[in-house]
Amino acid sequence: MEHENIDQDQRTPTVKAPRVAGKTLNMPVLIILAIVAALAFGVLLNSLSGPPRLAVLDRPATEADTLPEGVTPVPEGEHTLRLVADADDIRYFVSQNADGTTSCLTVYPDNHPRQWVAGCGSGTKSDQEIVRTGSTGIVTAVLVPDGYNTAELEQGGFKKVHDNVYAAATPRVPGSF
Repeated sequence: MEHENIDQDQRTPTVKAPRVAGKTLNMPVLIILAIVAALAFGVLLNSLSGPPRLAVLDRPATEADTLPEGVTPVPEGEHTLRLVADADDIRYFVSQNADGTTSCLTVYPDNHPRQWVAGCGSGTKSDQEIVRTGSTGIVTAVLVPDGYNTAELEQGGFKKVHDNVYAAATPRVPGSF
């Protein structure tokens, strides 16, 4: 409990710091304790964050959301799959398992159908890429969660093909002229 004391010489009120276990805490210690508590709370909240958000998976499925024949669906088991972009004769499919812990990106080049590729990641933070995958000579693609800061990708030459997918073309398909 705080008490006011009147200094006999100056007749001005002073405030005593709170006492804990018989010791007086000064203001800088209280501020440091408050900062440590706030940081610990932030770390706790970050570790409790859920799977990365991919709002595109919330829309109803259409016939276009079907993988081409011969392409293996990922992840295994029950999952949601959506075609998110068709750019430069390449189709980009995003999928996620039922509990949202594994998200995948399938890249299907229509001009080179045997060079399709898929990659999955189990990211749990909204500030990191989920997965990066690609097909040599065609494209490298990155799946990112909603709200991801894409500045670094764009500086690295990646172009937006969808809010959640960025791609960079590679120079040529092996064996082509």
